[in-house]
Amino acid sequence: MERRASSPVKLIPVTQPEICPYSHPPFEEFTDDHIFPQFLGGRRTIRLCRECNSRFGHSFEAESAKQIKKLQVFVSHFGLDLSRNAATWPSALVVGEKTYHLKSGSSGVQYELARPVIRRDDSGNIIGGVSRSRREAEQLARNLVAKGKAKRVEIEESPGEILDDVKLELDRSFNPNLYRFATKLAANTVVAMGRESVIRNSGISQYLHGKGEWRTAVGYCETSRVRSLRPPLSHTVYIEFGALSHAIVLIFGEMQVYVPLPAASPGAIIGFLDPITGEESFEDVAPIGLAPPPPFISKVKAEAFLREMLRCAGEEGKARGATNPPDLQLVGFDLGRPTSSPQWVDGTYKFLKKIT
Repeated sequence: MERRASSPVKLIPVTQPEICPYSHPPFEEFTDDHIFPQFLGGRRTIRLCRECNSRFGHSFEAESAKQIKKLQVFVSHFGLDLSRNAATWPSALVVGEKTYHLKSGSSGVQYELARPVIRRDDSGNIIGGVSRSRREAEQLARNLVAKGKAKRVEIEESPGEILDDVKLELDRSFNPNLYRFATKLAANTVVAMGRESVIRNSGISQYLHGKGEWRTAVGYCETSRVRSLRPPLSHTVYIEFGALSHAIVLIFGEMQVYVPLPAASPGAIIGFLDPITGEESFEDVAPIGLAPPPPFISKVKAEAFLREMLRCAGEEGKARGATNPPDLQLVGFDLGRPTSSPQWVDGTYKFLKKIT
């Protein structure tokens, strides 16, 4: 009996569907999500479903960005180049009749007139003004004449200004948006380093979607050893795994948030993003034995902690070559009211820096 040779079997590779660490649809359109967000200058990404990426980006990340960009401009007053990623503090300063936007520039903060200023005489007649550009000055003058509000008016272009002896006061708040932002930053780092099951099997997804609780809180921890592992002022995520897994998140070396994580096999990770050079790094490191924050904190100890964070930010600025060494002062803070959480986790505080 004649036998025919069998045809070779063609093997077709089976592609596993992507799984979002923050949701569990069987199939979904996926996008790249930056571990450190783009507004901070992050480049490394993980894969998220489009729905999670969009929802997070338009909610707590967008709100946190407003606060963090103000802090970036504030730190720029040290005389540091933080212009790699543009940041603006809208209408941050009022001097006389002028309101200024502040921007982080290559040699420190840049002042930009927020809106044109119209000057009037004692009778209320328009006699002149100042605008943000020559083109705007000419257009404004023509419009005022055309509308009959002035017969002839000279609008000047505002010169680039450096304002001396200015006190900036920045309201800072530890709030739910900032806590979710820090939690996602820590979770993204865990996923990027191959431990996505730690996040997927936790309640973090529900928390980020605003449907659950997570015990993220002010980082009342001693972090000098964490700070020594990365360039000064760097945005940092340090994660320690074990029976007690947790993370500390630092933004500009001053905003410090504690994020608890599920128990996992021992190890430690550090990720950082240098806002001056743009260097971004993620690596496994030896655990340092990070102590969690205390279950309760007094007002006196909270104030001491906030002052220490300001001192650290100032020292890190000096270490990066600040031409205008900072003199940061805590001028008031509010711990908020005690909540069901062991800590007072929703508080605000203010600090100022005098520009000399």
